[in-house]
Amino acid sequence: MTEPTILIGEKSFHPGALKKLSAYGNIIPYGSPKLFLKNLQKADIIITALDVKLERPILDRAPRLRLIGSRTTQLRYIDLKECASREIKVVNIKADSSVLRKTPSTAEETMALIFALIRNIPWGFDSIKAGKWRRVEYCGTELAEKAVGLIGFGRLGRMVAHYCRAFNAEVVAHDPFVSASQMKKLGVRKVTLNRLLTSSDIISLHSIYNEHTYGLLGEEHFRRMKKGSFFINTARGEITNEKALLEALRTGRLAGAAIDTLAGESPDGKHLRHNPLVHWARKHENLIIVPHLGGTTFEAIRRTQEYITDLVIKEIRKDANRK
Repeated sequence: MTEPTILIGEKSFHPGALKKLSAYGNIIPYGSPKLFLKNLQKADIIITALDVKLERPILDRAPRLRLIGSRTTQLRYIDLKECASREIKVVNIKADSSVLRKTPSTAEETMALIFALIRNIPWGFDSIKAGKWRRVEYCGTELAEKAVGLIGFGRLGRMVAHYCRAFNAEVVAHDPFVSASQMKKLGVRKVTLNRLLTSSDIISLHSIYNEHTYGLLGEEHFRRMKKGSFFINTARGEITNEKALLEALRTGRLAGAAIDTLAGESPDGKHLRHNPLVHWARKHENLIIVPHLGGTTFEAIRRTQEYITDLVIKEIRKDANRK
């Protein structure tokens, strides 16, 4: 049987995973955007993450493609309808997978954003770079004894709750799929979304992104947030109404916000050009935006690349057995 050609859709890939893959197919590294596009015609399998968007124009350049392995939980950057019509199988990392249960990267980033925001770290550093010593102006606030409200209490929400409680914060959460007794076991009080919005000093978003959570937080929700509170989003930009978030910052309803992800993300960053939040952050010291760094740690990348490699090898074996 002819070995499949496996095209890597990431700029770097763990050597151990590549070595394991090489026993099952011919590997073509990413190389560059131009080389990736050129090599699509040879690809039987693509392994990727968020570096490329596999939409129909790209898929049309891969006539031999039969399998996509994505080391993400969300598949919004893949044209699943086109894949189904061409019988291209897509495998990815499920939200409840063992590899993610071992990966605290996004929860740790949430804490980093909370502290950076409430202690004015980015702007204090900017002042130092500008040759200014502004200690009083950048006086911050403590996390201890603050009310932290978590919207979504799955894997990441629970990790963040654990970390916040270690800093002596009171944690409440809203999640229709988790019972009050489950939350209580972790020292967290279950509340309604309205109660969370009106009483929390810090609100952190950890909902899964799907058709039910799209636009979950709209204008009325940001208007209900406690005046002077802080908002953190390490979930997905599309879960919030970005216009409403900007208005809450503009009016002072929110003292600040820190977000890891924006709506309509593109691997080349073109979504930044006309985003009002990005323009606001350039001129104001109450908004932090980072380029979707939640799962971007060396450890998380290695784990998920190895995991998706194993899933792809499993599919290659299945295919070989059928033949």
